[in-house]
Amino acid sequence: MKRARPAAARRAGARLASGPIGEGQKVDDRKRAEDALRESEAHWREVFEHNPVMYFMVDDKGVVISVNAFGAAQLGYEVSELVGKPVLGVFLDEDRPFVLRNMAVCLENPGQPHNWEVRKIRKNGTVLWVRENAKAVKRANGFLVLVACEDITERRRTEDALRQSEMYLAEAQRLSRTGSFGWRAAKGELVWSAETFRIFECDPTLKPSVELALERTHPDDRNFLRQFLKGVAREDKDWEVDHRLLMPDGRVKDVRAVAHAVRDDEGGLEFIGAVMDVTDLRKAAQELHNARAELAHVTRVTALGELSAAIAHEVNQPIAAIVTDARAALNWLAHEPPELEEVRQALYRIGKQGSRAADVIGRIRDLVKKAPMSKVAVDINEAVREVLALTRGEISSSGATLRMSLAEDLPLVQADRVQLQQVLLNLIVNALQAMAGEVQGPDEPPEPRELRITTAHAEPSGVRVSVQDSGPGLPPSLMDRIFAPFYSTKPGGLGMGLSICRSIIEAHDGRLWATAGEHRGAVFHFVVPAAPWSQSS
Repeated sequence: MKRARPAAARRAGARLASGPIGEGQKVDDRKRAEDALRESEAHWREVFEHNPVMYFMVDDKGVVISVNAFGAAQLGYEVSELVGKPVLGVFLDEDRPFVLRNMAVCLENPGQPHNWEVRKIRKNGTVLWVRENAKAVKRANGFLVLVACEDITERRRTEDALRQSEMYLAEAQRLSRTGSFGWRAAKGELVWSAETFRIFECDPTLKPSVELALERTHPDDRNFLRQFLKGVAREDKDWEVDHRLLMPDGRVKDVRAVAHAVRDDEGGLEFIGAVMDVTDLRKAAQELHNARAELAHVTRVTALGELSAAIAHEVNQPIAAIVTDARAALNWLAHEPPELEEVRQALYRIGKQGSRAADVIGRIRDLVKKAPMSKVAVDINEAVREVLALTRGEISSSGATLRMSLAEDLPLVQADRVQLQQVLLNLIVNALQAMAGEVQGPDEPPEPRELRITTAHAEPSGVRVSVQDSGPGLPPSLMDRIFAPFYSTKPGGLGMGLSICRSIIEAHDGRLWATAGEHRGAVFHFVVPAAPWSQSS
């Protein structure tokens, strides 16, 4: 049986256990904890100092309490140069009121995070953009604002460049009256640029749609455009279309839309396109057309004026014959008995000569009158013969010999007969003037003057007309220059005749050009396409 230890002995044992050996153990534990704390603080200090984020601690008076080494280096400072200084020193003067307002918001709402973007100024005067994330925390002696700053300079530069690019694009669209659009045909989604809204004169707050575009379309074009868009929505190809818009105030706009077909990420058909307000362009084109028509009319009248003597001769001949036959008829009637058969023959000749004079006057009237362009089926050989009927007297008086070679079985051409005859008239008059202006040497025999007019088939399907003279010809350098407006080889010439002729032929989808003659002189050719129905036949 064990004996219980006296109380005094138990107390002595307890004092022994808490003596030097027990105290040593506690000291070791505390030291390990302090070492671990120092190691952790060093670790977090390393993170704080070199983390690629600028950290600032600022008191409620705006004085920097702490800043990490990375943050100071980003601004070109040592840490010691910033600590204890007003934080406003690293901001541009004009931005400081903005910074103060944001700091005040933080201090009024402790514990709540706030962020803003602002410029900081480096020690060397250069500027960087930062995004500041801040939060105020309460301390025993006041408030402390913790700020983490991220450098966003490159992002802001990219955003500024993008904004500038968008501004330039918007201004370019406004100046050129060209809007852009995106149309996801399968989903019916439509996106318009600001200029497209302006062209359609629709409220920019409205959601664009095909139906909205159709509502603005002129009623006469609406059904056509609806069917057109339905068709292109089923086809994976580019397209373009011209139509009119009807504005609420009754104004009409001409627009042209062009689009490029692409596939989106889901494989759906999408069109990226542009819509252009071509109202002024169409108006200008019409005014130019009218001016050219007026100038062409003046040129026709001028050409006829140059042929006035020959034309007068062409008219005088049948009139003189009419007078002669009329007198003869009176004489036959005075006989006893009257010679009625002779009278009948005289009256027949009077009618024939009257028709001849009427034909000459009719051709002149056709060339002189103003009329809009009207394309009809034209027999080019017949057109040539009608012009020669007007110019035959001038050709004869110039001493030139006319040679014609008109091909048979030529297809009809779809053309304005008067305009084609104007081209022929101008080329013939030019040829006669070129031969009349040729200078011969004193001992040189005169060169025979010859005007040759030919018609022929032109490949692949058209008709070619050539007018050749035996004049001095043209140097190669002038073969194309003579068609320029206001260029003339004739003294006092306006230089518009050949320019107008080329415009007329090009308006008929043809071509007018000049070449040198085989031996001498110049040859002017023009080709016009055959009428479609004439080709098929």
